[in-house]
Amino acid sequence: MKRIAVVTRIHDSWIDLLSLSEMEDLYSGNRGAFISESCARCSCRGGLFRASISKNLSIKVGDKVEVSASNTNALSAFLTLIGIPTLVGILSWKLAGTVLPAISEPARAIFAALGLSMGVGITFLLTGRKRILPVITRILK
Repeated sequence: MKRIAVVTRIHDSWIDLLSLSEMEDLYSGNRGAFISESCARCSCRGGLFRASISKNLSIKVGDKVEVSASNTNALSAFLTLIGIPTLVGILSWKLAGTVLPAISEPARAIFAALGLSMGVGITFLLTGRKRILPVITRILK
């Protein structure tokens, strides 16, 4: 997936970006004169996203860039965040029925919910606070 965006802020390990279509809404009719930085932050709170900093590109605030996110990374993140808790929840449901055959359905559901919670904890322990960010591939003129 590729997206064109404008650099709004540069941090140590990532860059805040604003999608170009959202950026055009922030320009006045005065030949693209920018309204103001504070207005830009207020009017598009949900539109900002982050990308990782590439070491070989010299990027500054206001640059128009192309951002690319690997489909493989997105699928991997989805399977990790959804798959592990779901799998642990299903296994807890099955295990409760196997170990305690006389257990009621509501009690099995409680075991499944506990398993789902454990799965979320396991996912957090495996991934930590690591984020898979899109990468800036090039600076556009």
